Amino acid sequence: MSPQLFPADTDELTRDALFSMLRNERRREVIHYLRDHEGPVDLRELSEYIAAIENDCERSAVTYKQRKRVQTALYQMHLPKLADQNIVDYDRRAGQVELADGAEDCLPYLDAVTDGNHFRWWRWYLIVAAVVSVPVGLAALGVRPFASVSGLGYAVVVCTAFAAVSVAQAVTERGR
Repeated sequence: MSPQLFPADTDELTRDALFSMLRNERRREVIHYLRDHEGPVDLRELSEYIAAIENDCERSAVTYKQRKRVQTALYQMHLPKLADQNIVDYDRRAGQVELADGAEDCLPYLDAVTDGNHFRWWRWYLIVAAVVSVPVGLAALGVRPFASVSGLGYAVVVCTAFAAVSVAQAVTERGR
């Protein structure tokens, strides 16, 4: 058995347990929301907030199905895990959640990796893929003038577009 680099204190989360809790985006969002709202928060309100982030919409636009999917996952899995680690106090019967004393261990890590902007780079990659697939598809169908461009020409354009988005993502994330 190898020695522990960081001795576990029975009152505090171990570093591995803390990172395990924080690796899930929903759990991180729970902690963010509760930090910004003093006192107990209703599970429905919390679920609606997280569903809005996940569906990239305003809270008022969240559907019942979207909110319920998040609420079920929070109720059955995420909140009990956070409560077991003393990160949240969770009253299942009342549907109320609030930060517990153990949340103080999480906050420095959350602040170090988040900027509050829920920018999702996958959308840009999807847009680039959609935009470049149109002329490539038209070329494959023999539509002029797209058919007159060589495959190498399209490969250069596609690679350049994806490289540009990748560089933008790297620069943005490095500046955080």
